[in-house]
Amino acid sequence: MLRIGPLTLKTPLLLAPIAGHCDLPFRVLCREQGGVGLASTDLLNSRAILNGSAKTIELAATSPADEPCGMQLYGNGDDPLPEAACWAVDHGARLIDINMGCPVDKVAKKHGGSLLLRDCSATTMLAERIVKAVERHTGGRVPVTAKMRLGWDPEHFVAPRLARDLESVGIQAVTVHGRWTVQFFSGKADWARIGEVVSAVRSIPVIGNGDVTEPMHVISILRETGCQGVMIGRGALRTPWIFRLAFDLLKMSVPDPSLLREPSTSDKLAMIRRHLALLESHHYSERQAIHMMKLRMGWYGKTIPNAKPLRESFRTAPSIRVMRDALSAFEQLQSSAKTLVDASYPLQTSLSKPGDRL
Repeated sequence: MLRIGPLTLKTPLLLAPIAGHCDLPFRVLCREQGGVGLASTDLLNSRAILNGSAKTIELAATSPADEPCGMQLYGNGDDPLPEAACWAVDHGARLIDINMGCPVDKVAKKHGGSLLLRDCSATTMLAERIVKAVERHTGGRVPVTAKMRLGWDPEHFVAPRLARDLESVGIQAVTVHGRWTVQFFSGKADWARIGEVVSAVRSIPVIGNGDVTEPMHVISILRETGCQGVMIGRGALRTPWIFRLAFDLLKMSVPDPSLLREPSTSDKLAMIRRHLALLESHHYSERQAIHMMKLRMGWYGKTIPNAKPLRESFRTAPSIRVMRDALSAFEQLQSSAKTLVDASYPLQTSLSKPGDRL
């Protein structure tokens, strides 16, 4: 388990608030695979929330199947972040996270995200305002956390000091992506630097993030950094079941990846069908659902052998019905291929017995 202030998570594994990907159906899908301790919404603009932007309200949607849900806000000291945090609590957030790490222009050019790392004193004061507002609004039952990068560039490694200062004003956990802002998502995450943040704080948990794309990476980052939790982002887009497999490893006295049960192709196709059903049940329009599944299939297809025809069928599909038909046709093709292999196997083995004359 992982304890963040008053909130106890059943596992120390968190789904990252991935911009453009972390919609409600996908969060629920990951939870259903198992192992998710907390999932967070996409990044939410504080002004857009309070202005009632339809797109932002859709991004903030949650449900009973999405518990506990975190909501991540971005903005700067001139934005109504404390008020937006209280709105988020009233609309289902069990945790409020402040984005201090997003490097993309949409966020950073508004003086939010990673730009908050350029003025740590002002950022700490902003965090204190948000913490106090949420404490007053909830009686201390909802924690406020922060997600940051190491710093703007290698000459400005601010994460340890900033994390310590944030802890002093009531931030109850920090997530550290082991890259610099100038890297965006290139290069390699520096887990050793995350370990320095762990050493800098007094008692709050540090959650490691960056380059966790396989279940065993969870074990590795925990060992190398001493962090108490792991946040998985892009690795979950390809394998939403990564949380279950990683949690299975965490429960082993000696983690052994060879003991993990990878989903079969049939399991993966069933998961894709479930994703389609979740998009429909959460009232996404067919046009939205088709667009989203075309993107998703690019990720899912990387884990399915000989999936090029299936990916192409999804790419050109004009409707959800056609996508479902494509899944059925692909599954039938897989089943037929397996039957042929199984039927020929006894003949192959009988001809290869020691002593047989050919």
